[in-house]
Amino acid sequence: MHGGELQDWSGMMGMRSIVIDYPDDVLDAMTEIQVQALAREALYARLYERGVLSSGRAAQLLDISRWDFLDLLGRYGVSYFDEDIAHDEPTGQVHP
Repeated sequence: MHGGELQDWSGMMGMRSIVIDYPDDVLDAMTEIQVQALAREALYARLYERGVLSSGRAAQLLDISRWDFLDLLGRYGVSYFDEDIAHDEPTGQVHP
């Protein structure tokens, strides 16, 4: 297996495809479909981490439940808690 072309989403409005090159021996134990799924998971987890995608949208794109996506984030070391929440230091109250 060579390359790692992702599923063709070009027929869907606003979707693009990317190609990832990798050495044949790096992912020998995986099928091309498994590599595609892994690449999509990693991409959407990082886009969520950067604030580009919501957890709901990422889950929809991966065709999994939002809870399954939140679970997946842990596998990529991505926190699903908002670490930028403003705290009132004297009282410790959280402001939305």
